[in-house]
Amino acid sequence: MYHLVFSADENYIKYTSVLITSIILNTDKSKKFQDFDKNSNIKNEKYFFHILSNFVSDKTREKLLNLQNALNEIFPCEIIIHIKNDEDFEKFPISGAAHSLKLPYYRLKLSSIFDESVKKCLYLDSDMLCMCDMRELFLTNLEGKIIAAVGDPGSKRSKIKYKEDGKKKAFYFDENYFNSGLLLINLEEYKKHSIEQKCEELASKCYYIKAADQDLLNATIETRLRYKLDFAYNFNIITLLYAICKDEKKNRLNYTRAEFNEALKNPKILHYGEKPWKFLKSYFDYKDKNINDYWWDIASKTPVFGEELLREKQDIKDYLLYTGLGYELLKSVRKINFFKIHHLIKNTNKDPLYTEQASRINDDIFGLCCMLGESILHARKHKKDFFGVYLKALKMIYNFKKYHFKSRI
Repeated sequence: MYHLVFSADENYIKYTSVLITSIILNTDKSKKFQDFDKNSNIKNEKYFFHILSNFVSDKTREKLLNLQNALNEIFPCEIIIHIKNDEDFEKFPISGAAHSLKLPYYRLKLSSIFDESVKKCLYLDSDMLCMCDMRELFLTNLEGKIIAAVGDPGSKRSKIKYKEDGKKKAFYFDENYFNSGLLLINLEEYKKHSIEQKCEELASKCYYIKAADQDLLNATIETRLRYKLDFAYNFNIITLLYAICKDEKKNRLNYTRAEFNEALKNPKILHYGEKPWKFLKSYFDYKDKNINDYWWDIASKTPVFGEELLREKQDIKDYLLYTGLGYELLKSVRKINFFKIHHLIKNTNKDPLYTEQASRINDDIFGLCCMLGESILHARKHKKDFFGVYLKALKMIYNFKKYHFKSRI
């Protein structure tokens, strides 16, 4: 039996259904678990998909039951809903990834949904897509370890700020900082080391935290009690824009360029930053394929929820504004045109024109333009000045030129 856990509110469940479908469709029905591990005594091969949520309507529950029945014809599975309450997480701060709901924290208490017979579970963010036989992850030997996880591709300069005994303190992260979007959890060790309680205790003292549950887990699980998985198992698609590896710069992606390139050529689980249900097009992979097309291919095969998703697909256009604005910013940075950058932030009259020209942007810089455009929209929303946007764009363009995978292989 394989236990997999997701966090999803009512609106996110349809996206979770695509991930669940990708897991089923990529399971090799011709193989048993013993084909992966000859010493295994697993006989009842069945996926249990656990959804942690704050509310699921009767209509959505019926859809999930129909999804389960359809997928069960391909490979044995069961979908189980667990309702949690934000009130149970009142000691956890609202900031960063948990800016409006406490849902990101729900995974911290997932051990409470399992009895003692379940020794291991796999947590996955809903904005992921499986491209391998998920059973291979359950082969990981977690003896003596609390979790198996993948290193986060972002900068490791962040920290948690908290108060203890009336004094301000900080917990600084290092190169071993992991991404909590995929966690293979040894439930016995998780409980033994009181991770849930440690996270809640630290959270109650925090006055600054950026990545919510991810920061708390990194602060409470010692490095020696983690198993480092290949980057392919949580391939964050932002690294298709650029990835700075540990043999190129300290405190970045904790994998060598060679290790990253192996994952790039054969990613096993994609982790979408630019959500496919918002971006029909973003980055292009090693095979020069739009990374979002993989998700929509599975969405079209997803029982029950697929038709709804394909209807919504026809109205997805906002990403074109991101890209059109980003292209204008790219040109402005190259010409050091501060007036134009200021104009992009303050004047929205030409937005329809920028949206229209997005379709003419070359694929090799499309993802870069998406991210540059995001900085313009961020500046509009938070009333940032043009010079900050210029510096951020300059750094992004420099890193893209130097660390984009096509220039590094």
